[in-house]
Amino acid sequence: MRTNMCIAILASAVIAHSAPLWSAESPAPANQVKAVRFWTAPDHTRVVLDMSSECRYEIKVLTDPHRIAIDIISGMFAPGVKPKDVGDGVIDRIRINKLRTRVQVVLDLPSASKYRDFALVPIPGKKSHRIVIDVERAFTRAEVARKTERAKRIAESGDYIVILDPGHGGSHPGACSRSGLKEKDLVLRLAKMIAADINARPGFRAVLTREGDYFVRLGKQIAIARDHKGDCFVSLHMNSHRSSRPRGSEIYFLSLEGATDENAEAVAERENLFLEMGEQSDEFSNDLRSILFDIERTDKLHRSSILAQEVADYVRDNKQLPFRGVKQANFVVLRSIAMPSVLIEYAFLSNRKDEKLIRKESVLRSLADATSEGIFRFFEKYPPTEKQVALSTRIIHVVMRGETLWGIAKQYNVTVGQIRSNNDLGSRSVIKPGQKLKIYR
Repeated sequence: MRTNMCIAILASAVIAHSAPLWSAESPAPANQVKAVRFWTAPDHTRVVLDMSSECRYEIKVLTDPHRIAIDIISGMFAPGVKPKDVGDGVIDRIRINKLRTRVQVVLDLPSASKYRDFALVPIPGKKSHRIVIDVERAFTRAEVARKTERAKRIAESGDYIVILDPGHGGSHPGACSRSGLKEKDLVLRLAKMIAADINARPGFRAVLTREGDYFVRLGKQIAIARDHKGDCFVSLHMNSHRSSRPRGSEIYFLSLEGATDENAEAVAERENLFLEMGEQSDEFSNDLRSILFDIERTDKLHRSSILAQEVADYVRDNKQLPFRGVKQANFVVLRSIAMPSVLIEYAFLSNRKDEKLIRKESVLRSLADATSEGIFRFFEKYPPTEKQVALSTRIIHVVMRGETLWGIAKQYNVTVGQIRSNNDLGSRSVIKPGQKLKIYR
């Protein structure tokens, strides 16, 4: 059993503290569990307890049957807090118990599972105190092997690998408009549109850091980019400001010396804050220390600036939203990725004109097209040296309706046997329209 305090893991300079809502003469109110929420991710399920105040809690791991019990000392449940069926293979059910001196939230598990827990302080005006429990999904060796093999196939495909990172997700909605439009939902839709554009272009492959409504920790983002040997990393976001006047799109690349202007610094601080909120401090630091490259000794920073400018040219020409320029700021996610990396803030959800525009499917479509075209232009003009050599002797042929292997081989002056060998096609394999074939000559 472990006892924890529901305290900040973030820098105190970012949090505005307020006075207690009760007088010294009256007793302090009980620690109220205001809500219980959960999100299922591919590798874990996150449970969030929204609390009324800072609190002590204890965690017990129990067996026969397997479960995790979170005891809230001197706690009570708010009206409306009820048990929840989960049934996602990680957690069967979330139960609530009222005990004599505390209340208890119990996570019923199908089997023994590892977990991590941490506490978060409020975001003024947005979030209350929270207790977060991440329960890991147990993968079989076969599942791990399939996942590893898939990443390896993509990494060794010879395609340009574009890592798309839709920001936030799950318990981290990101920026929200007054009418409830959430950053996490918009950027996921955008990422899927961009991915479809990229995957439709021969020689390109998109990999998303998340494909649903769940939060991906920084360490996992780094692992996805590394395992797939990404050639560039594009993080997608929506902006927000305490004033409702700022609007438009901004594109950022890494600055190791500081932000280019006050707003760039504020945006970086907000995005870094969201990332740190999802990390335990020790793991967060270890992930950063594990990055064994010196960005100042490579061309990654220079190539990031070029990528930002190429994407900016298309986003600016799109004219759906005002363009605020290419800027630099010290984003944690950008300094953690060992490849050309940019972060795009497409619109201000705090601005009513931007919000009205970004709700339209046509506007999202045009922004997605602009982003993918900028990425294509970047690789056409500035391909990675190692892939430039490989691509000089490799062609990606997209099979059209009615084509045969014999006809394709004749077109490129190669043999049918070479095509079969280069694409792992058996003697009885049949090609289909839309299939991509690697042709070496």
